[in-house]
Order: sequence, then structure tokens, then C-alpha cells
Amino acid sequence: MSLVQDLADQIRVARDELPVAEVTAAAERLRMAGGLLAWVMHATGDPARVPQLAGATERLESAVGLMRGAQDALEEYTVALGIAADSVPATNSWAATVPTQRADGGRQLTDWWAERVQVLADGPVDEPSDPADTSTELLRRCASAALDEHPARLHRELAGSGAAVGLGLAAVAPPLLRFLAADLVGHPPRLEDLARVRRAALSSIGLLPKLSAEAADEIIARVCHAAPQRRTDSGPTHPVDSAAAAALLVAGLLRATGRGAAELHAVVEEEQRRRSALAEAHAKRTALRVGDGSRRRSAVDALAGGSDAPAGG
Repeated sequence: MSLVQDLADQIRVARDELPVAEVTAAAERLRMAGGLLAWVMHATGDPARVPQLAGATERLESAVGLMRGAQDALEEYTVALGIAADSVPATNSWAATVPTQRADGGRQLTDWWAERVQVLADGPVDEPSDPADTSTELLRRCASAALDEHPARLHRELAGSGAAVGLGLAAVAPPLLRFLAADLVGHPPRLEDLARVRRAALSSIGLLPKLSAEAADEIIARVCHAAPQRRTDSGPTHPVDSAAAAALLVAGLLRATGRGAAELHAVVEEEQRRRSALAEAHAKRTALRVGDGSRRRSAVDALAGGSDAPAGG
């Protein structure tokens, strides 16, 4: 084996050993824990600890993006050496979403989720024969039911998912909402786009008769980087309301951009490619930045030494 081949093999090993799947799983678990904690804080009226957990989730997601950028950079390097690298496995694709644990062991936890869905549906809800196993699969099913104008199917999917899977809707939907909103307005959504995005996204909210518009408005405001407007007499939004609203908003923006539920897979993959590209660009900018003062002085000294050299031969 040549030196170049040996180097390429070592690069492949280093790339494949990056703990992308593990960190992705940790972020997913932390998102679910954040949702459950949000419900606890909602019940106790003390949401002070929730932002701390949300910050930890964002740092894990940032770490995943940076590691994906590192994987891509290592692959490009092996190609530059003249040896094609094996393709990086898609650890965060739609089909490979980290499986979530259903809360079958705690019926009280599952019951409060289903009971709240029944309140939002304004009536009893049948249980699905095959509930979704992941938050992303639940999002696809809910979007499909909403686009087909089939409220009974939407209610069944939401109620049967349980809290562990259902709360994940509030985590997996926002990046897709930002992507779809940007496609709708032609640029990353801003405050001035709020009215247009809101008008398009709210088209399916009526499928849950008792879902307040305030829950959806909070999500849309964050998508457009606006401060959510809350009434002073209202408490925190119920976690089930936020999760259900996120799914219906995705359906609304899919319809507004001329897409169907079957195209949600392509939207997810495109958003993941965009985030990977942003992470890679950030990593490259960081690598080019000289942060050490001694290194900057050395560079200046080297330039000064070059300028003192006598001209000519």
C-alpha cells in the first residue's frame, strides 16, 4: 500500500469515527426532555429552567452541523489526493431518524397527551391501528391528513402518537418552516414578511377547532425573527398546542408553495444540505481566522523581515 493510500484510509477512519449519530441521538433525546419539562413547568407555573435546556439542544445541533462539515471536508481531501472516499452514511435522513421511546410504561403521561388532543379536536378521538414511531413520521402523516382535509385522521394520528413522539413535532418542524417560508417569500423570512407567511401558514389550523391562533402565531413569529406577542393575562402555551400547531403550519406552507406531503422528504433533505453547507462555511472561516496574538506577531515580523531585504540581486 502506498503512502497516499495509507493516508486516505486513515482519513476515512477518522471521518467515520466522528460521533455524528450519537450526538444527533443526544440532541433528539434532549428535545424530548425539553418538551416534557415544558409540560411540567406549564403545570407548575414556573418555566424558568426550560431556556437552559433549549440552549443545550442548540449547542448539540451546532456540533452535529460542524461534524458534518468536517466529514465533507475530509471527503473532499481524499478526492484531492486522487482516491475517492466512500460516501458518508446519512445519519440524519428522513428514514433514519433517531427512534423515540413511547411512554407505554407511564399511562398517566400518555393520557394527558391524548386528553389534550381530544380538547383541541372538540370531541372523542379514535386510536390509530399503527401509530407513528418517530416525530418526523408523525409530521408526514399529519401534513398528509391536513392537506387531504381529513380532520378525523389528523386527530387519530396526534392522539395515538403519545407524548414522547408527539412533543418532537415542536422540534423537527421549525427548520422546515423556515425553509418553506423562505421559498414562499424568496429570501430568508424577516419581520416584514410576517403577515404574508402567517396568512399562508394558517390555512389548516381550523382542522383542530379548539386550537388557539396564539400558539401558531408564536411559532410563525419566531420563523420570521419577530418577538412573539402574548397577552399579559395568558399563561405559557400548552406543549400539545405548540406541537400540533407546528405540524399544521408545515402543512399550510407546503400547500402555499405548491407541494404535497409526499414532497416533505425532499424538503427535509434539502434543509439538511443547507445546514451542512452553512456549517462547513463556518468551519472554513474559523480555520482561516488567526486567533493567536503570537501567531499574528510572527506573521507581521516575517513580512517586516521580507521588506528589509535588499532589493535586486
